Amino acid sequence: MIFSPRALDWDGLVAELDLWAASGLEARLWWRDDDATAATPALERLLRLARELPLALGVIPALAEPSLLRVCERAPSLFFLQHGWRHENRAGAGEKKSEFPPSRAPAIVSEEIAEGRARLAGLFGERALAVFVPPWNRLDSAFLPLLPSCGLAALSAFGARRGASGLVERNTHVDLLAWGGERGFIGEKRALGLLVAHLEARRRREEEGATGILTHHRVQTPQAERFLDRLFAVTRAHRGARWLAASEVFAPSAAP
Repeated sequence: MIFSPRALDWDGLVAELDLWAASGLEARLWWRDDDATAATPALERLLRLARELPLALGVIPALAEPSLLRVCERAPSLFFLQHGWRHENRAGAGEKKSEFPPSRAPAIVSEEIAEGRARLAGLFGERALAVFVPPWNRLDSAFLPLLPSCGLAALSAFGARRGASGLVERNTHVDLLAWGGERGFIGEKRALGLLVAHLEARRRREEEGATGILTHHRVQTPQAERFLDRLFAVTRAHRGARWLAASEVFAPSAAP
């Protein structure tokens, strides 16, 4: 579905959540942050912002450092997702960035993905969910059938679901990073507009699944952090909203 979000303020979000609550419904939200490799000051700041809020951390397997284990110990609602292998662009000139473009050999792709899964499972045990997050949210469809054989049961990208056969698919829908220019925060009104547009579509049953927020702690701006802080406060205080842990989001029995 293509959304045409309005520029909204916080009252617009509260009004939408009021409609959910009045209908006896629960607006489910979840949060994914990408590009983790180590327990950096930026990641520590993100976790302080989250407090006890559930977070799914997309970890780059080939670059993951043992220091992330300290993060795991202090954040019981934190789960780890596999963010590609090395997060290297393998696309050709003129193509959109992708670690897994169609030109790559399936055998090599399968080897990298399986090795990444094994590495994260070895580091984090059961907290490493069998979820694949492709870098730049791009994975050629020819490689989707490889994921189960690599030990992965779910896919998480951005935007509309791809209908990946045999995989649980749960995407994010509001990316707080403006990818053009200086890569700053997309702005409060646009972020709220995107969020409410997806919630509204779900309430009308035009869309499915929990609404996903996407962040990138390594390039997070103070403006984005202030937005998140207020978003968490507003939604935690409202009976029409609930934040899901990644283990709930990607459970096979969860509503699509």
